[in-house]
Amino acid sequence: MAELSTEQLEYIQTHRNALLATNRKQGAPQLTLISYHFDGKDFTVSTRGATQKAKNLSRRPDASLAIVDGGRQLIVYGKATVVSDPDEVLRLHLSRMAGGGGRSETPAELAERLRREERVIIIIEPQSYFPATLRAP
Repeated sequence: MAELSTEQLEYIQTHRNALLATNRKQGAPQLTLISYHFDGKDFTVSTRGATQKAKNLSRRPDASLAIVDGGRQLIVYGKATVVSDPDEVLRLHLSRMAGGGGRSETPAELAERLRREERVIIIIEPQSYFPATLRAP
């Protein structure tokens, strides 16, 4: 895991959206606007398993996140794991992403929705951050 400065940590925690870059089968980049949860260590993204980003990361786990705010940005380089086991997807939703969607669902209702939507969880373990220091806005 890459070390975070206090400034980088605060920046990540005060944002929720990023551009996720993955690699298509032929190598061209695939960019997707995503919402993330950050637990102080890893980034977690919930998505449908049939999305291009999930397919790309299942094939090649290299990922980059660009967290952009006007003239400031923080780039995160890391390795991704795609979790597809329904029980583990539910556990991760309950433990990492609780309260993030604004829905009021029982665990049984959540489990049913996750299965129906064929949700997966992408966990990105950061390996490095750029820039090492962030300039004031």
